[in-house]
Amino acid sequence: MEANLLYGAYAGFLGAVILTLLIYLLKSLGYYLDIPYLLGSRFININNTSGVYTLGIVLHLIIGAGWGMLYVFMISAMAVTPNWPIGILWGFGHGIFVGVLMGILSETHPHIGEDKTIKNPGILGTKWGISIPYLFLALHIIYGASAMAIYHRMMI
Repeated sequence: MEANLLYGAYAGFLGAVILTLLIYLLKSLGYYLDIPYLLGSRFININNTSGVYTLGIVLHLIIGAGWGMLYVFMISAMAVTPNWPIGILWGFGHGIFVGVLMGILSETHPHIGEDKTIKNPGILGTKWGISIPYLFLALHIIYGASAMAIYHRMMI
């Protein structure tokens, strides 16, 4: 099976747009799951809120495009058709992987930790609330399913 990495990047980008919109929908409902803010505040002064959010969202979308290419490459290498059902499985694995990285993030992030601006998320965001790990995984499953559905549609 031949992979089209450009389509994979585009599908991953659109999947990340969906994921980002859902993150901010959840934030408006009172859930703290602001991953673009975490990304942006790693590189920009936390007092520059608009800059933090701008960079964070841009990075999140670029990273999403990269994950889309990785999904397409790896799924195609296994001789499986990239589509929404396989995207669910890959999204779950992706969520576990990135969730573990969130736990490690506090070691290097300048604004995360005790007596700092951002509370340490812990693995899968467990320290942000009891429902956050489930939401985190669900969002990444939605990312995987939507990105691979978009890719599959473009390849038809």
